[in-house]
Amino acid sequence: MTQYQEMKSMLRSHAEYVSVQFRGDKPAIRQSINDYTDSICKDYKASEYHRDLLSNYACKLHPKN
Repeated sequence: MTQYQEMKSMLRSHAEYVSVQFRGDKPAIRQSINDYTDSICKDYKASEYHRDLLSNYACKLHPKN
């Protein structure tokens, strides 16, 4: 598993967790997903390219309106 795939998997797991914890609070879920994305990118020293990919993926995990 590549570093990017590992970060993506962690982000997906986090999104599932916060969706349960903050059920119905869409802004809190979005903020948590975005904060976690930033955090793992810094922790893993992700390249700008992988940061962009992960940020785009994070948007797909946001709850729909």
